[in-house]
Amino acid sequence: MMVGRLLRAGLAALLLTLAVAVGAPSASAVGDEYIDVDLASVSVTTLDVSDPTQTVVLSGTITNTSTVDVTWLSVDIWRLTEPVTSTAELETVTDDPDSLPLTGRLLEEELGNTLVLRTTDPFRPGERAQFTVRATIEQLGFTRDDTAYLVGVQARGLPTDGDKRTLGRDQAVLPATQTPAESSALVILDAAPSWLPDGTFLDDSLHTALDQRLETLLASAERPGVQAAIDPALYSAVGRLAVPHQVGDDERPGSGIAVRWLERVDALGEEGRLWRLPYGNPDFSAAEASGRLQQVLAWARAAAPAGLEEVPSVTVLDGDPSNDLIARLSEFDTVVIRNATGASPGPPQLIGAARDRYSALPESLRLPRRIAEELLAESPPLYLIDTPQAADDDRELGAWRRHVPIAVEEPLPLRWPDGPAATPRTQVSAALDAAAARAVFLRDLTGTGEGLPDSNRLGALAFSKGFVDEGAAVRFIEAAIPAEQDTGSVQLSAAQSFVMGARTNTFPATLTNELAVPVVVRLEFTSESPQRIRVPATEFVTVGPGESQTVEISPEASSNGVSLVRARIVTRGGAVIGAPQTIEITATDLGRVGWIIIVVSGAVVVGGTALRIRGVRRQRAKEERESGQ
Repeated sequence: MMVGRLLRAGLAALLLTLAVAVGAPSASAVGDEYIDVDLASVSVTTLDVSDPTQTVVLSGTITNTSTVDVTWLSVDIWRLTEPVTSTAELETVTDDPDSLPLTGRLLEEELGNTLVLRTTDPFRPGERAQFTVRATIEQLGFTRDDTAYLVGVQARGLPTDGDKRTLGRDQAVLPATQTPAESSALVILDAAPSWLPDGTFLDDSLHTALDQRLETLLASAERPGVQAAIDPALYSAVGRLAVPHQVGDDERPGSGIAVRWLERVDALGEEGRLWRLPYGNPDFSAAEASGRLQQVLAWARAAAPAGLEEVPSVTVLDGDPSNDLIARLSEFDTVVIRNATGASPGPPQLIGAARDRYSALPESLRLPRRIAEELLAESPPLYLIDTPQAADDDRELGAWRRHVPIAVEEPLPLRWPDGPAATPRTQVSAALDAAAARAVFLRDLTGTGEGLPDSNRLGALAFSKGFVDEGAAVRFIEAAIPAEQDTGSVQLSAAQSFVMGARTNTFPATLTNELAVPVVVRLEFTSESPQRIRVPATEFVTVGPGESQTVEISPEASSNGVSLVRARIVTRGGAVIGAPQTIEITATDLGRVGWIIIVVSGAVVVGGTALRIRGVRRQRAKEERESGQ
């Protein structure tokens, strides 16, 4: 059965090729277009070939874009009677319309097939006119169901500088089917990070998005048969919005909109219609180009919060991903490649997401084109819905389309168009490196990691697809990390000179911290004459923000003399901060000799006094004996 289908498709493709090849000369062969034809609307969404009376009405505008007059101007309905039976054929005839034959016009004016706009009265340069032409299924000659046909119009006239010929044309794709076409849809729930890793919100943009963009996307995901994928970072951020939270310096109450939005997302999870994106939804192509793919993967893995770990994982690749990149994403259950066709059951499951070929079409032409794409596809195409416009395009299913779950029923070759290589995010990488270095220094300076962002969350979020440009990502990084500290605000105050009266002495010094964070530091010393005087480092002390603390400096002398000692404030990691100070230290024995003299003199005085008292007592005793006689 599959062989017969392939043979029929091959035969149809051959006939279509022959129809194009042997037809009348194309528009490009007869000169540049004089008339711009804008087909604005078509009256039917699908063709019913079983109803010969069904009428197709085409309307639009023609404009003379040349610099010459045109007479004998008419607009004729045109069709290609050979059906289009595959997406490859459809791509061929729509990507190169100039290759289509000029034959195939219907000319019955009384039946509305053609509209004569000018005879001898010229259609002047820049002039514009409306047209409407029509034809029935019987007149068009369409007989085959479950295919697609090309229907359009040709503007023919006589320019003053040439012969009468086709001067412009436009066409539309119309599916011939009465069976609903099948497709799948994956709604991406993510947002540009406006929240810091510590939970603080930079602004109210996420709350606004919940009531606008994210509301539209979630409503699209809630339709029957649609799958959703959510960024865990967004899920956590909305959870913080649901309770009292901080926006900048302001305290805000919990949001009921956030509460309800999360409940609806959880309901999708309970129905098995929720997948989990990597944390922050990083751009892995950009990460690979920046030489940080493994690092970003590790960051996203480590940053994932609890609560969604049982949800199947998925990532979406944009641009022109390399095979090596795809091979390194084996940790995901599903990898979706944007603007690709084909599928592989994996693991991981690889699925191509259809290209948007019709977003620029008028609304009445957009739905028929989408149905034709779905009808002719080898398997139900997958559409990514990540903008309100994409949600709106997929909203109107009508009776002609229905959603089916995303599945890989059989392997199909994966193909996607060549595209520009991903741009390395050099500024983001540099900002992350600077942030990491600053975090190391602050942790060393303060002795704790308090106030520092979670490096895994910061790194994953920095590569988020949500940022409009690299500059926005850099500004986010700078907002997430504490400001660079002015280490000159940690100061040492000590006497400029000190005289030692002993081999070891102590004298005080004061450390003052004018920073907004505590510092853990000590004093280290360098003596110009260490063989004479050395000063051991002090113990580490914690000096609170805006506080001062006294430390004891304890120089040690080996001999008399003078030495200049350089004092520096040093962190635990050995970083020197603040301004150094030079102290002159003098070591001498004079102080010790003076004390010895004082002690000896005191002993002499005390001894002399004692001898004098003893002599007085003897004299008094002698006098008392003599008077008693």
